Amino acid sequence: MCDKSNADMGIYSEQEKAASSSLLSTGADLCKTYLSPWMTVLLNLFLPMYCRQCGERLLTKENNFFCPNCWEGALKIERPFCSHCGKPHQKIVGLGSLSNFLCTACRDKPYKYIDRVWGAVHYGGVVSEAIKLFKFQAKISLAEVLGGLMVEFAEKEMIPESYDCIIPVPLYKTRKRERGFNQAELLAEVLIRDFFVHAVLDHTSLKRIRPTHTQSHLSKEKRAKNVRGAFACTGDSLKGKRVLLIDDVITTGGTVSECARSLRLAEVLKVDAFAIALPFQAPRYDL
Repeated sequence: MCDKSNADMGIYSEQEKAASSSLLSTGADLCKTYLSPWMTVLLNLFLPMYCRQCGERLLTKENNFFCPNCWEGALKIERPFCSHCGKPHQKIVGLGSLSNFLCTACRDKPYKYIDRVWGAVHYGGVVSEAIKLFKFQAKISLAEVLGGLMVEFAEKEMIPESYDCIIPVPLYKTRKRERGFNQAELLAEVLIRDFFVHAVLDHTSLKRIRPTHTQSHLSKEKRAKNVRGAFACTGDSLKGKRVLLIDDVITTGGTVSECARSLRLAEVLKVDAFAIALPFQAPRYDL
């Protein structure tokens, strides 16, 4: 009588779990979008998926990469937060301090050309992992999940009629061709569909006119230099418009500020920026 293997007994190593998730996530992702619920159950039974954060078996079809417990652990941005940079205030005195106001950093040195920045969640943990999968491993179904975080925030804090145009931060043509998509465009499509239903999604007026280096490992000064002169507006259709820029993460604000500079030259009336996530220290509350 043959001994049962670990796989026969349902025991998988961490390497096997990672390999299974990596190999199957894209195909399973597409299948779960179109198959009926009972087919999804069969898919999970024979092609198991595991949470990229904790390794737990995934049993739902809403998110093919993270379990509900890990996903609910994302730190959402809530009042009070800065009315310019969008980051939560680090210290609150009293329970009544729920209005938004400028933080010290923004009073001293606000973003150039941008009226205000909005962000849905803290950039870290499960969210940063999800954004990396979305951008760099082409897990494009995460646009719905990450865009959903933005919609949830917008429903609480934003007014849909405040903007005439939604403009995703553009990629340079070679970068978009290599990646196969622009993550900001996919997020913008979710926002237009589910919240900013009266605004126009504009893919063409703002262009990235030269290639730039990836910003993630650059200092604030080098980020600003990297994107300087990288964007331009075409035509005059944006004159007098209220524009909301969409990006995945706003770190130093260099990219969206440079986009906003080009938009100001096109005589837009207002420029805000909205991202999935903002980096900041977790706030402390003094009650």
